Amino acid sequence: MLKQFLLILSLIILFSSCQKNLNKDNSTVKNNIKSDSITIGVIHTLTSKVLNEEREIIISLPEDYEKSKSNYPVLYLTDGFQNIEHVRGSVELLTRTGHIPPIIIVGIKSIDRVRDFTYTKSKNDTNSGGGKQFLTFIESELIPYINDSYRTNNFKILEGHSLGGLFTASTLLEKPDLFQSYIIMSPAFWWNGEELTKKAKTFFNTQPNLEKKLFFGIGKDESTEDFGMRKELTNFIDVINKNKLKKLLYNHKEFENEGHMSSTLLSNYHGLRYIFSDLKYSDEFISNYSDEVFLKKEKKLTTKYGASAKRTGESYYNLGASIYKVNLPGAITVFKRSVEVYPNDMNLIVTLAQLYKKNNEATNAINTYKLAIEVSKENNYGNEESYQKEIDRLKNN
Repeated sequence: MLKQFLLILSLIILFSSCQKNLNKDNSTVKNNIKSDSITIGVIHTLTSKVLNEEREIIISLPEDYEKSKSNYPVLYLTDGFQNIEHVRGSVELLTRTGHIPPIIIVGIKSIDRVRDFTYTKSKNDTNSGGGKQFLTFIESELIPYINDSYRTNNFKILEGHSLGGLFTASTLLEKPDLFQSYIIMSPAFWWNGEELTKKAKTFFNTQPNLEKKLFFGIGKDESTEDFGMRKELTNFIDVINKNKLKKLLYNHKEFENEGHMSSTLLSNYHGLRYIFSDLKYSDEFISNYSDEVFLKKEKKLTTKYGASAKRTGESYYNLGASIYKVNLPGAITVFKRSVEVYPNDMNLIVTLAQLYKKNNEATNAINTYKLAIEVSKENNYGNEESYQKEIDRLKNN
């Protein structure tokens, strides 16, 4: 599958134009078999006045983008062309299951990583130190272009690996208000004798109200615990811990049997889950459930992350199951919401019908079973007969 993706991408890049579509291509081949390609995204070429060069970006939109009117969070991905396949796959899975809201991915093609991802010059590389200029490109040219071209909201994530991780962390210190969250993967904090960690001591000490979410990921095979990149990352996190910033949230994971290049998949996956971990219900909320607070939380969720945002199906189910014995109407409210956002989930639909029946709401139960029949037919589930029997029982009671 990866080879197919790379083949498609390489063929598209051969066509040099200001915008190149990777749209679905249907073609007829021998024996009347139709061949469909898989869409990764759309490649644009931006002419940057800041960088004085052309820079390609690849944009991957949520599956429901064309059908919805929602505004979406944006993930800005350094080394975008190298990482787009696995990031797109993880985003699709996490979005479909409700662990993250639908997001727009903007992958930036790397040209000169040392130049673009380092904020300071090194005596060992005279071409280094262009990080601030690269950030200016992102802030003054790329982000406005994305905002003008697509339906975005204010929630932005910056993600980078290795030198890109160094750039991502440096951007936090340089422009803390530009992004709301950061995914920092295997960062090259060794740069110039760990100078960013030294700078961080002053930065975090002067930012008592800094409100961000940070995820740090690294493979355990990248170095020993006491020397190298794992140790350098720990040194940076120690600075955060010493300052005890109440509104700064972070998570640090080390992945077994993963090296510098392989850890990116897991870092991206767990990073996205952590960034959007507020989609989970707290134990306190479940214990003190009320319809009013539940609906406010759902409204807050869609306001922050877009109208298409939802929680996992399991979250809604477990919440409803936790409260239905003591608050049956509340459980109905929860399952009604779950069916709105998961209209093809038979388990949620049928459970809602059963709750209506238990609450002596026969009409609502019948209508919900009718919905179950429609969904079963559309998806070839084959359960129509059993749902019709439930309808007949309700009508005869």
